[in-house]
Amino acid sequence: MFRLLILLPLLSLIAGCVSTASQSSNEAAVRNAWFEALDRDNIALHDTLLLALFESRRTGQIVFVRRLELEGAKESLRLYRVSLERGGADNVVGVNFATREFLFDHYLPTDGPTLNEIRQSLRNDTRIRELKKELGIFGEQ
Repeated sequence: MFRLLILLPLLSLIAGCVSTASQSSNEAAVRNAWFEALDRDNIALHDTLLLALFESRRTGQIVFVRRLELEGAKESLRLYRVSLERGGADNVVGVNFATREFLFDHYLPTDGPTLNEIRQSLRNDTRIRELKKELGIFGEQ
């Protein structure tokens, strides 16, 4: 009985470590896919986020990506800048390199896909591959 009391917490600890490792690798895959999507859809935000990540790593602080609005512009241009100060309505994303967090504030559909959209797309792709493999179609074995 005593061995069982020691074994159960140990097993739950091992299971927790395994699920945490796979969860962090899944989140890394989502972030990588998100950056690839931004590179296709919104190069300006993609490049500004890379600068924000570099600055966050350098300073150890949360760095903010802020939207630039040009007065008198007929169309809304997608221009961004990096700032150490949190903006108001112009604050798009906060970046924390140490925790690998992206804090979405005023992220708009025109800025590109969100992390949740990319996460769902990856889940759908995985499920479609599994179904094709089960059915043996399109060369999936």
